[in-house]
Amino acid sequence: MINFKKQVLETFTKYAQIESGSDFKSKTTPSTQTQVEFAKVLKADLEKLGLKDIKLAPTCHLTAKLPANIKGKYPVIGFLAHMDTYPEGTIGRKVKVCLHPNYNGGELVINKELGVILKPELSPALKKCVGHDIITSAGDTLLGTDDKAGIAIIMEMLKYFTAHPEIEHGDIRIAFTPDEEIARGPDNFDVPAFGADFAYTLDGECGDGIAYENFNAATVDIFIKGVLAHPGQAKGIMENPVRILADIISKWPENKLAETTEGRQGFLTFTESRADFATATASVMVRSFEEKELRAMISEFENIVADIRKKYPGSQIEVKTTYTYKNMRPIIDKNPTAVKLAKEAFKECGLDTDGAPIRGGTDGARLTYMGLITPNLDAGYATPHGPFEWASLDQMSKIINAIICLCEKAVK
Repeated sequence: MINFKKQVLETFTKYAQIESGSDFKSKTTPSTQTQVEFAKVLKADLEKLGLKDIKLAPTCHLTAKLPANIKGKYPVIGFLAHMDTYPEGTIGRKVKVCLHPNYNGGELVINKELGVILKPELSPALKKCVGHDIITSAGDTLLGTDDKAGIAIIMEMLKYFTAHPEIEHGDIRIAFTPDEEIARGPDNFDVPAFGADFAYTLDGECGDGIAYENFNAATVDIFIKGVLAHPGQAKGIMENPVRILADIISKWPENKLAETTEGRQGFLTFTESRADFATATASVMVRSFEEKELRAMISEFENIVADIRKKYPGSQIEVKTTYTYKNMRPIIDKNPTAVKLAKEAFKECGLDTDGAPIRGGTDGARLTYMGLITPNLDAGYATPHGPFEWASLDQMSKIINAIICLCEKAVK
């Protein structure tokens, strides 16, 4: 096992200080210019390492190849990480990386003055990292390890291979992608041109091992046109869209909401709404590991809307369902090579192998259905998207060793 802690801290710190948040409201691809500027930095770093076929697409997908140094036909392995950080105001700007050496197992004081103190019970992965060197932000921003930790890990792997040409490996393909946080990462990604037999996203939380099961996902959009009337003369006439929307929301069972579910439980949750006397709109997120349950929840919701229509017969109430991504497990179970190889390497390097199902989406899920088997690997971070975000340098170092080991095993 090689100690990569110093190197990965230096590399991650460099990238964390570059703003690269995506933007939910943007209609451009990529959604922000900051991602393009970050991609240019990464492109220059790949060029310094001597990688080949380096391409930065207009869509901000950056790809490259580390050519094989061994003759023969071996799997072409891809590694991917996303360049954007969570798009929430200024929280991803002016990031300062703070080191907490030899974590003692108690409260992790990120910023005492701001009250940013992380209790271990709120981040269970901390309990496995006693004695580790932990990094956080200064408590007034996110840290950006989601997914700059993944990028730093991949970069350190590449540096090791280029510095040690005696270590045999096949072709290794690299991709750094935009807009993962707004669910557009695989958009415009050219799977055939990438040329990998299978790949891995480095975007898992600390201790999550190898994850290859995620939510099926859908969005239900609601459109309401009520019946207008002067409030002083509204009796028997007005059908108020504000009230109609409230009635729909209140009818959904509380035990099937995001805030009341965990583990393998699916949920439906309201993510956005707007309403006035004339019209109302809302968006609903539906998630389940089982496609059958997903469709059952959507049907249950449509039945609620159907009952509400009877209550407000003069109004127009429409729903539109869009299926956004699917659970990758059924595909990967039929194509187990990538997971088998990763489990062997992770076990050899002392890492957890059995990842918990991902209660969310992953670029790997969409890529898997686009023809590129792509499970997700631990990237050593936890509690992302806010000031409580942290990562273990010890864990990141182990992961670098593991993906080096993975590439070696692929040619044996």
